[in-house]
Amino acid sequence: MSQPQDGRAQRRRERDERGMRSTRAAKQDGSARLPSAPRERRPLLAVLAVLLIVGGAVLSALLATRLDQRVQMLVAANTIEAGTVITKEDLSAAPVSADLGTLIPASQADQVVGRTARVQVAQGQLLDTSQLTGSSIPAEGKQVVGMSLEAGRFPSQGFRPGDKVDVVDINGQSVSIAGAQIISATPTSGTEGDWSSGALVSVAVEQKDAAALAAASAGGTVALVLVASEQPIQEN
Repeated sequence: MSQPQDGRAQRRRERDERGMRSTRAAKQDGSARLPSAPRERRPLLAVLAVLLIVGGAVLSALLATRLDQRVQMLVAANTIEAGTVITKEDLSAAPVSADLGTLIPASQADQVVGRTARVQVAQGQLLDTSQLTGSSIPAEGKQVVGMSLEAGRFPSQGFRPGDKVDVVDINGQSVSIAGAQIISATPTSGTEGDWSSGALVSVAVEQKDAAALAAASAGGTVALVLVASEQPIQEN
């Protein structure tokens, strides 16, 4: 009885040994295949690196091209009031895309000096041809009348060049001149923004109305009513 049992035990040991050898072989095969994965990924990483390099070069080229297309354009170095004759001190320059055709290149600054602003141009604002005029102000057929107004005879916020006003006859309590245009206005106090003590104002009116307005202003019988703010200065 012992021999058959010994034989069966021997066969079990042999089967166990074969199973262990198979398991070790499988593990060895698997470990041998593991390094192959990085080798498979290397071409993809190389392609990705090339794409990133090429993309960066293209982007740099596009940015350089855009910068090359920027040119120096004129901007207001300070606020230029409507009706002001422009000087060199009023002008500065800034780089701008070259395809904005209404703007004025900095190289043409000498052609802008001496021209008149039709509208207010804020500090830092780009200048374009529609804002300027070479014509005389006031326009043909008009005259400029200076007035000294007491506080209460004009809006408390004062005036800006280009404002349109109606001239009111205080005695007759009626509008004597409609649509006169402010050419300049300053506070009597001499302090910017402080209109509490009155205003010195120059207005453009039709020639036929100029003498009567000057007389009424001297007599202190006029007031001004604001009807439109900062309109383009009328020109010839």
